[in-house]
Amino acid sequence: MPELPEVETFKRYLDKTSLNQTIKSIKVIDDRVLDIDGLSLKELVVNNKFESSTRLGKYLLVNIGKKYLIFHFGMTGDLEYYNNKDHEPKYSKVIFHFNNGFNLTYISLRMFGRLDIAESIEEFVEKKNLGTDAYKMNFEEFKRALKRRTGIIKNVLLNQSFIAGIGNIYSDEILFKTKVHPKTKIDSLSESKTKELFTNIKEVLKVGIDKKGDLSTFPEYFLIPHRKKDDYCPICNSGIERIELSGRHGFYCPNCQKESI
Repeated sequence: MPELPEVETFKRYLDKTSLNQTIKSIKVIDDRVLDIDGLSLKELVVNNKFESSTRLGKYLLVNIGKKYLIFHFGMTGDLEYYNNKDHEPKYSKVIFHFNNGFNLTYISLRMFGRLDIAESIEEFVEKKNLGTDAYKMNFEEFKRALKRRTGIIKNVLLNQSFIAGIGNIYSDEILFKTKVHPKTKIDSLSESKTKELFTNIKEVLKVGIDKKGDLSTFPEYFLIPHRKKDDYCPICNSGIERIELSGRHGFYCPNCQKESI
């Protein structure tokens, strides 16, 4: 599913194309993506504007008056801004029609994404039990959050109530760069390793944002281009291994990321 870098890309796209334009109408093609009723959505957006946006973890929150429209992109969500003269994008689920003759469509191929409304950012954070945004948090916040957790590091990084925004793909890259095995217990991390982990969270997410979430453009020395069976580590040339943890899979290098005994 889209992780923090992809959603940051969606935010910047929406900011560039769709802010401060009057929404004259809305078309709901498939209400299964709505976590609110269509009438409430229409009342919120029609004759109003997207005034600003905020990304929090994997969610995009768009301010409309005194409320927020929440975009969750699921595994295959996307946004597309297009002219009325163009063809309606495939798999469009909700389309916002602007007065200038352009439209913003919310796309969801596999129907895992959702649109919702929140009264405030604080209400939304509490409702979803979200931790601090992974790209915005500082080291002291990170250390405090770690102290409140137990378990293995891969699962902790994926826990959105710990820090918001990291998913399966980027957690693998962060652990690879830090040379930490996915099953490492978080209480076994040294101060220096904790600092290195924090630094790599920021660096890996920054690369993702700079690449606009396009995984095919990542450097060859990253794990991401090699996250598949029968591929090899770009650092030591050992075989990459697949691991199952709590029903989710990941990839790692057994040589660079040795498991503690």
